[in-house]
Amino acid sequence: MVFSTSLLAKEQLIICPALYYTSVKKVVEANGSYDKFKHCAVSCLLTIRCPAADVLELGIIKELADVVGPGNAEMADLEADYHGVKLGSIFKASDHSCLSQCHKAYPENSCH
Repeated sequence: MVFSTSLLAKEQLIICPALYYTSVKKVVEANGSYDKFKHCAVSCLLTIRCPAADVLELGIIKELADVVGPGNAEMADLEADYHGVKLGSIFKASDHSCLSQCHKAYPENSCH
């Protein structure tokens, strides 16, 4: 029974970020299209709404899916996710701050 309880808890970890992902992604895409900016900003906005560990886990799962799927798995994507989570932990109440700081960290013309 302990195993199934911990397994259930694991599955519930990403429920919060999964619920907000679509709406947050729309906000981010309306504010920039560069890949690393999007990773940073989505992670930041999700961290405002959900536990940071859950957001990081969702980012890892996404990159693992890219390894076996049509996506392009990159360590730099995980780094941008982590940066966004750090920013979201600082700017807990401000979508604007997340977007602004991620634009500064990952400008459209950068080589991140």
